[in-house]
Amino acid sequence: MSKRRTLIWLTLIFSLFLALAVYTFHKNSPVLLISSEIAIPFLFAVTIWILIKSLKPISTIGRSLNLLKEGDFNITMMKTGNNDVDNIIEVYNSMINRLREERLTVREKNHFLDLLIESSPLGIVMLDLDDRIMDINKSAFRCLGIHLSDYKGKYLNELESSLAPELEKINYEEKQMMVLADAKKYLCRKLYFMDHGFKHPFYLIEEFTEEIRKAERDAYGMLIRMMAHEVNNTIGSVNSIMSSVQSNSESFIDSDRDDITKMLGIAIQRNYQMNRFMQNFSNVVKLPLPEKEKMDLNESLRVVIDSYSSVLKEKNINVEVNFDISSPVIHADRSQMEQIFSNIIKNSAEAIGTDGEIQVSTQIKPVSIHFEDNGAGLSKEISEKIFTPFFSTKPGGQGIGLTLVQEILINHEFSFSFRNRKTTGTEFIIICSNHY
Repeated sequence: MSKRRTLIWLTLIFSLFLALAVYTFHKNSPVLLISSEIAIPFLFAVTIWILIKSLKPISTIGRSLNLLKEGDFNITMMKTGNNDVDNIIEVYNSMINRLREERLTVREKNHFLDLLIESSPLGIVMLDLDDRIMDINKSAFRCLGIHLSDYKGKYLNELESSLAPELEKINYEEKQMMVLADAKKYLCRKLYFMDHGFKHPFYLIEEFTEEIRKAERDAYGMLIRMMAHEVNNTIGSVNSIMSSVQSNSESFIDSDRDDITKMLGIAIQRNYQMNRFMQNFSNVVKLPLPEKEKMDLNESLRVVIDSYSSVLKEKNINVEVNFDISSPVIHADRSQMEQIFSNIIKNSAEAIGTDGEIQVSTQIKPVSIHFEDNGAGLSKEISEKIFTPFFSTKPGGQGIGLTLVQEILINHEFSFSFRNRKTTGTEFIIICSNHY
């Protein structure tokens, strides 16, 4: 019932009461008095019924508004037959339907965005306004090298990751190539998204390690094969000619015979050295896949250390050995792994020069080998290029030692890191995933 009708009814009732009261007062009629006493409860009941009917739509609207306040957009109201109330209900239902559609659209978009972030090959790290971690996707876990643990609310530098502290150094909209101690390379960028008018920072991490390594290997492989072909063919033909001339030394003038023979011998020897030089490069390209077998780490390391004992003694370099008594056994190519050990010890000795110490140790949990020295260490510029093919800081160095080490360890699926120690010198750690 409309508000107007309710007011008319109440006006009529109270007017009737007023008229009866005045008339009864003047006539003093018992019949009218009894009639009034009977009419009053009846009219009161009718009035209550009318008020309930009038207030019911308002109560319904109130409950619906409470549901709206709580975020429930699934309930609409039925029309009451009251034009004024039905107009309100129609507007309410239209608004609810529109909010429900918009909410569903937002949820679908957010769900799609969540799936996109989670399946993205890019690592994504989102921070809150206090630069604490809000969320990390699976790719970021892999890049950061951390486990699915309690990371929310932490600062980046609180994570046990070598990449995380480097991310904090990046400015907004800036891109940086990060090269870590395990030779992995990441292109990192810091951006932000707006939420309620505030900037929320996040990082994008793109791993370039495998792509760059493959491109580098393909490029230097093609170059080495071409160079080796040309050099070997040239050296072979030149050595053949010089050997023929040298074998006919009786045709030389007596006074020059010895000098010419000696110079030809030196030239032939230099050609052989050039051939071996190219062979070293070819070994990187032609590196065979590992022929794995059971290998006692302690035993193999002792063999390599003993082979360098005389050289290290001349330089007054002491080797401190700390092998695990459990004698770790791995599944690996013995000759290739011993080549790695040899390269690392040789590099440590060259970094020390004279009067130093090399520490070699093994562990069983996890199975790993640790090489430490007290040499000069690595500068930031050198550490970023240390695993770049053919990069060397040594005069006349070929830069293939660590490249070969990296290739062998990757083929074995062993992880590794090469970095400065907290004090002086460097440490090279190899973690063997395949072990007994």
